[in-house]
This record gives sequence, structure tokens and C-alpha cells, in this order.
Amino acid sequence: MLLLVVALIVPALGARPGFTDTGSLEWRDCGFGDSWVSVKQFDITPLPIKLPGDMTVSLEVEIKQYLSDQFTMDVFIEKKLLGIFIKVPCFHDLGTCHHTDPCNILYTLQQQGSCPPQLSAYGLSCICPFSPKTHHMPPTRFTVSISDAWRIFIDGEFHIKITMHDKMTKQLRGCVETYLEIAA
Repeated sequence: MLLLVVALIVPALGARPGFTDTGSLEWRDCGFGDSWVSVKQFDITPLPIKLPGDMTVSLEVEIKQYLSDQFTMDVFIEKKLLGIFIKVPCFHDLGTCHHTDPCNILYTLQQQGSCPPQLSAYGLSCICPFSPKTHHMPPTRFTVSISDAWRIFIDGEFHIKITMHDKMTKQLRGCVETYLEIAA
């Protein structure tokens, strides 16, 4: 019974513990002091995100070490169904996936012309390597299109967690987590 009361009251009190509530989404940098990548600021408006449609994203991220192919990346996505978060399976590198070579995925997207020009306008690269530097992207508009086949799957509340691990030591080297809503 106490668990039910907490589950109903905590969302009404604001952000989840440890999360920053920007007014439009909740997020946190879940890395540690020796992280290679730290997210300092992150926001998306409007929420819910309307897809297809326009959204404004702002971001500040600090890359503390030269990054090339020495890391893996895990993307964990859950969608809320009937009040419970359910893991979204990996399908064609989308969903909850383990990426042993995220640099290759970025390179493939670059080759397909999928790197948004807004990123390069602020000095953000879509391909490895990444040099140590603090990157700042002020509120920037992106137009996102999706195929009709995906619309049924993307409507709802999502929990997303992205982690980076050192390939050699398996140590956590970066982490960001968010809760957001998407409307199709």
C-alpha cells in the first residue's frame, strides 16, 4: 500500500530524485566523476514532442577524453504501457540495443546524409573521433519526419538511458537518462 501511495505522490511533487526538471522534460547525467562524457545541460521543447514535426533542442556536453573506437554504447528504451514501463526491443539498431562500434553507426549515418546540418553549425560532429572539448548548442530547431509505420509505436511516455563503457575495462564512462513524452 505504501508503494502505491509513493507511486502516486512522487510524480505530483516534481522531478524524480536526482533528475533535473526543465519544465518540459526530466533528465540527469548518470555518469561518475571519471566519465569521459558529461552532459551539463539538456532540454527539448515542446513536450510532448510532436512527430512528425519541429522540436527545439539545447545541449551542453563536455568531452573529457579523445574518443575514437575505444567505447561501446548501450541504449535502453522503455515505453509506458498501461502504467508500466516495458522495454522496447532492438530492431535495426533502434530501441534497446548494445552497440559495439558506435563510431561505425555514426559513420554510416553520415554517409547516408543523416547528420543534421544544425550540429555542424555549432561545431558538433556526427562522426568519430571526438576531441576533448565542451560543446554548446543553444536552442536549435530540428524538423523530424517519420514513416507512417512507426507512428503507432512512438506515441507515449518514454524512459531513455544511454551509457558508454570503456571497451577494455568495461567501466562506465558516460551516462545520460531522460523521461519524455512523444505524440504522433
